[in-house]
This record gives sequence, structure tokens and C-alpha cells, in this order.
Amino acid sequence: MSNLQITNLSKSFGNHVALRDISIEVASGEFICLLGGSGCGKTTLLRLIAGLETHDQGTLLLGGNDLTPIPSHKRNIGMVFQSLALFPHLNVGDNVAYGMRLAGVSKDKAGPRVTQLLDMVGLSGLEKRSVAALSGGQRQRVAIARALALKPDVFLMDEPFSALDAGLRDQMQEEVKRIQRDLSVTTVFVTHDQREAMALADRIVVMNGGIIEQAGAPDELYARPTSRFVAEFIGINNIFEVSGNPTIAVRPEAISLATSGQGLSGRITRQRRLGALMEREILVGTQIVHQSEFADQGTHLEDGAEVMVSWSDDKAWALPQ
Repeated sequence: MSNLQITNLSKSFGNHVALRDISIEVASGEFICLLGGSGCGKTTLLRLIAGLETHDQGTLLLGGNDLTPIPSHKRNIGMVFQSLALFPHLNVGDNVAYGMRLAGVSKDKAGPRVTQLLDMVGLSGLEKRSVAALSGGQRQRVAIARALALKPDVFLMDEPFSALDAGLRDQMQEEVKRIQRDLSVTTVFVTHDQREAMALADRIVVMNGGIIEQAGAPDELYARPTSRFVAEFIGINNIFEVSGNPTIAVRPEAISLATSGQGLSGRITRQRRLGALMEREILVGTQIVHQSEFADQGTHLEDGAEVMVSWSDDKAWALPQ
């Protein structure tokens, strides 16, 4: 196992700055997610780690060794691409064994490893199956097995589940997390889906415009974002701007409603029950405030009802200007 150290890493494409002064350390065996919207730099960072791009400045160390002069195919890094990049002319077993064959592993030694990996990803007995005959989820598993075949020091995944439907995506997330825990492999996973990042990561790195906005455990980012961008990107937040005071962020579940008393005056414009939860939108002045609570524990309120909106100070936090 190896830790990954990224220090002051920058990368530009012409006049476009893709990454600016990125520094982060990934502990040995840790699972981190690079989370952000399109163009934030997360895939560029992944490609720099893999050796598919060259950084302009900074250092990139794996287990204390400088990766810069090492070509991609010699970095012992496994990668699953968004497109999967399986070979259609090879069967399942040969796809998984491909990297081992390039590394000079004999067929006799590669065979047991292929069998072990296919068993791990739930594809036992499909060595001779054409990849064209596989379902989307099965192809994902082949790509994962192939990336893990050479026991990589770092396992990289670039939005591998974006083309799957919701149910299969959830299943594959559980499989990847199980495999990662079983192997204790250092993993960097790129996604734009905050729900996916929350489900998978030991730590989430939120990126925006080529910089790291915040890095922390999922609960930390949800409960205490350090910037307005993170507060609005992770889940739903109510942002209150009060003249002369810091900007305040309050989660929907921390908002209380009452028909009288202290608070901000508002009117319910929408409410819907989602399973055990009741979600509401309240118009306060010109701002929509989001509130949620357990449906069977809250006060019954009609659409259009006038309410007072409040929260306790310990459930709110100040954001930097």
C-alpha cells in the first residue's frame, strides 16, 4: 500500500488554467472522491496521477517516490475510464488478463489471478464470454477486475457509473466499496454526483474552477461547509444574508415552522411527502426557504398557510463573505 502526496500541482491548457496550486495527501488505503461540476479540474487531476497528462509545476509522490519521470504504464496504477475502454475482440478473461500479459506475466500465472478477480467481482465462470454479450453492470465489473489485475498501488476511477440507471448505480457503488475495503487499495474516484460521493468516500475533495474548495469527511462537509460554494453544492442549504452580519447557512431539517411566535414571516408555497419526510418551500420575502421534517412528527399545515420561520443558533453557521 502507498500514500499519494500532491503538492502545489498546477496544469494549464493554453490560456486555460485547469488546476491551480493543488495540494492534498491521500493516505494508504483511503478512498477519496474528487467532487465537482463539469470543468472543475477533477478529471485533469486524475489524469495527472495516472500519467496521461504532465503537470506544469508541483510535485506528485507515490510512496515517497516522484512519479513525474515515470511513464504511465510503469506507475503501477489501475484505472477505470468513463468509457470503460474494454477490447471488443477479446473475451472477458483476456480483457482482465491484458495488463498482465503486457507486463510479461505468463498465461499459467495469469489464469488463477483472472479466476480470483472474476470471483471477486461476481463474474465467476464467464472467462470465455464475449464482452459484447454482457450487460452494462457486467462490463463495469470486467473493467474493475482488469484495473486491479496487477495489484496497483493506486486505483483510479473516472465517473465509471454515469451511464448506469439509478438502481444498478447503487449496486455498483456497494460492490466497489466492498472490493476497496477487502483489498485496502488507495482509491481516487471522480464524480459530479454528491450522493455518490457521500455513499463511497472516506473523504470528499470538493473542486471548483481548478482549486480545492474544501476537503473532509462527508459528515464534516455536510454539517460545516467552509465556503458558500460548498454550502450550496453539498445538499440543500438555506443561505440568509443579513446586512451588517455574516452570511448564515441553515439546513432544511434545522428549520422550524410555527403559526405564531418569533421568527421570519413566510407563506408555504409547496409541500410534498416523500416517504417518511415532509418537504416544504416557504416564501420569505423574495427568498424560497426549504424545510423538512418527519411527516408524522410535525405540525399539520395547509398549502398557503402563513408561518413563522426560525432555527436555533447551534444549528446554523456563518460563511465567509
